[in-house]
Amino acid sequence: MRKPIPDGLRLAGRDKSLGAVVAAMSALAALALGGWVAARSLSAQWEAGAARQVTIEIPDDKHDAHAQVLALLPALRASPAVEKAEEVPPEKLHQILAPWLGKSEGAAIDLPAVISLTRRDAQPETDLAAIVRQSAPDAVIEENMRWGGRLRLLGQSLQACAWLAVSLAAAAAVAVTALSVRMTLAARRIPVEILHGLGATDGHIARRIARHSSRLGLAGGVAGAFLAWGMLTVLARLAMPFTDHVSAESIWPEDLSGWWQTASHLPQDLVLALASVPFLAWLIGWSVAQISVRRWLRRLP
Repeated sequence: MRKPIPDGLRLAGRDKSLGAVVAAMSALAALALGGWVAARSLSAQWEAGAARQVTIEIPDDKHDAHAQVLALLPALRASPAVEKAEEVPPEKLHQILAPWLGKSEGAAIDLPAVISLTRRDAQPETDLAAIVRQSAPDAVIEENMRWGGRLRLLGQSLQACAWLAVSLAAAAAVAVTALSVRMTLAARRIPVEILHGLGATDGHIARRIARHSSRLGLAGGVAGAFLAWGMLTVLARLAMPFTDHVSAESIWPEDLSGWWQTASHLPQDLVLALASVPFLAWLIGWSVAQISVRRWLRRLP
């Protein structure tokens, strides 16, 4: 039966602050991963959808805009590059402009005829301008595709910033873990030297300290992941009016079932990223402790 080790020879540190710091770093890393998922989703939406949208405005100077629309729509719908083309009703235009122009003033203004068009491909070869000019020479074409490249670059930049934040959080966790291990070794220098002099291998001593450090890292990673999960759930509820057409008054659920439903419907990529945070925290605690202890032992006489 293995005898218990005397208190003087216990190598595991008692500094519980390491777990709290790792929890904070894990929460920050998880939030950064949430930002990465959101930025990637935004970029994908623009590449797949919004970049294909085209708006055609026909001025009503000669009061023949409606006739030009009737002549232009069949030509657009016959083009293989066009997936969908339809006229925006004047009532909808007045409704859109009402917050800025007012209902009475906006109704008195002659608005241009507007055609909403969806391309089949975000990078088309067919020139829509030539088709439009035949039926509506004065039409103005506004293509979101011009902004698609800039928005894609913005999305990539946001993703890079998110990964930079994750890297900084990991670097901070590495530095704090290394400092905690060094403090443990400094506080227990004499027991370590005794064990080392009695024949304990570097691997045995490193495993003893790394086991404690990795346990604190795992506990901190789990706490940080759950904390970030809660914060991301709140952010998801706040973003619902912009995604699910939910009114701002109904974003706060009356009971816990609403919160649980939102938390359980977070993107799968984000859930997997949150699940990997405790493992990464454990890995940092184990590997940093192993490296730090072995390097310190090599310096012993």
